[in-house]
Amino acid sequence: MKTFAQRIIEFNRSLYFSGVLPAGIRIMNPFRDDKQILEISSAFYRKFYNDQQTRHMILGINPGRFGAGVTGIPFTDTKRLVTECGIS
Repeated sequence: MKTFAQRIIEFNRSLYFSGVLPAGIRIMNPFRDDKQILEISSAFYRKFYNDQQTRHMILGINPGRFGAGVTGIPFTDTKRLVTECGIS
């Protein structure tokens, strides 16, 4: 049975939008835009969610310029990723 971390990583790796968007609107997908982000977020999920416990996941972003668009982790910026999570 897959761990919760493995399921999240697989979801992030396969996340893709192929629909049509209105003019001037585009999708930002940090997992496809920068492979390093998938590596960083995978390290986070392996460290904190590498088990089979039942969990709920809240998806969102830290809207700052150093938030989830850079880390790939909801509500986590680069500074806290290092200081609080121990992932550089």
